[in-house]
Amino acid sequence: MNSLLLLAAVAAAYESESQDVRLVDEAGIFENIEFSTGMIPDGSPIGVEFRVESNGGTSVLMEGFADLTWPDNVTWLATGDPDTGLFSLSASLDAITSVKVDLSEYGLGTYESELDHRTLNMDGSERFDPFVLPGAVQEYVEIVDTTDSTQLIQYSYEIFAGVSLDFYADMTPTFTVGFAGVQWIVNEGVVTSEDEAVVLTPEQAAEFIVDSVYRGEYSGSIALVFAPTISVSAPIIGTIPIVSFEYPLELLSDSFLQDFEPTAYTFPMPMLVPGSDAEDLGEVELGALATVNIPVQNAGNLNLYGNATIEGDAAFTVYPTTFNAVPGTEDGLVVTFTPTTEGATSAELVLTSNDPAYPDIRVSLAGTGVSTDEGQDVGEDKVVTAETTSCGCQSPGMAVPSLFASLAALSLAWRRRA
Repeated sequence: MNSLLLLAAVAAAYESESQDVRLVDEAGIFENIEFSTGMIPDGSPIGVEFRVESNGGTSVLMEGFADLTWPDNVTWLATGDPDTGLFSLSASLDAITSVKVDLSEYGLGTYESELDHRTLNMDGSERFDPFVLPGAVQEYVEIVDTTDSTQLIQYSYEIFAGVSLDFYADMTPTFTVGFAGVQWIVNEGVVTSEDEAVVLTPEQAAEFIVDSVYRGEYSGSIALVFAPTISVSAPIIGTIPIVSFEYPLELLSDSFLQDFEPTAYTFPMPMLVPGSDAEDLGEVELGALATVNIPVQNAGNLNLYGNATIEGDAAFTVYPTTFNAVPGTEDGLVVTFTPTTEGATSAELVLTSNDPAYPDIRVSLAGTGVSTDEGQDVGEDKVVTAETTSCGCQSPGMAVPSLFASLAALSLAWRRRA
């Protein structure tokens, strides 16, 4: 990356690698629901009982991706892939019909039996754009299933000698289920609307782990309509209509909040580790120069890049003014001290990078300008390189033809090590 491209990248927003999001959840909203009408109509010589038992529920699948961006704030944002949301209904309803006949007042005795037991499967699915949260185009997903669910029951039984029971019934169940997103808890933040980013506290590490829990609201209802017609036929009494009516019933109406399984997203991050936090270039004669190599290590798992500048005395300079290191490598900077006045002076090397935890790292610089040897012309071009001491400091050494050649050679040699 050349200097112009690097400067443009540093000025722009930073981002880590996008992470896939896949949320799956199930809600057994219809599990083990039972209801009985009891014998109806009450007090009639012939009564019918409808008993229903339901099982099953719904499932939700949502897919998309999550991004982590900075530098103003480290923000996390999840975006759904269009039409990848899937809301499904899978339930069953056991319908049991029993009848009780009491014709003892006619001298014909009593009879009680289960007439019918059948299972009705209710299913359906609905596609939607995740993630359904307040403010989204689709904030609520609903499935209503009445498909192939109207069942006609028709019986004619001889319950006693010469006495028959004629039983007809339509039963129409309607299953309704709904789903809506409520919020997304992300580390120390909460997302409560579509396209809302949450601000996170950065930590200097090779990876940034984002823990999240998505919370949804489920609703469900079962509505049943029974329309029975019952009559008795016997030689003595003829055909007697016993009952004919519609019996609407709301078997279930419920809603509740439920958390999806917690998910964690691991984002690779850059991690700048300077080779030094302070450098003293020692005493340098006026008009001469001393240099020190400062490595810039990337201990993270994402490419590191940034700018190097000097704040403070103009006797200090840095070359090059940009750095770039892939994970597990280091780049190098050369700091030069060229005093023009006597006395101690200082400055700071400022490393501005895409490391979100420490976007500006400062290295203290110090040096002392001293008078030239007696008889030396101060205006004469003079370059003094530096030798690394055991303490990491630099001291004046041999002369080289020019400042540019010295810095270029040191920079090239250092970058070859990366």
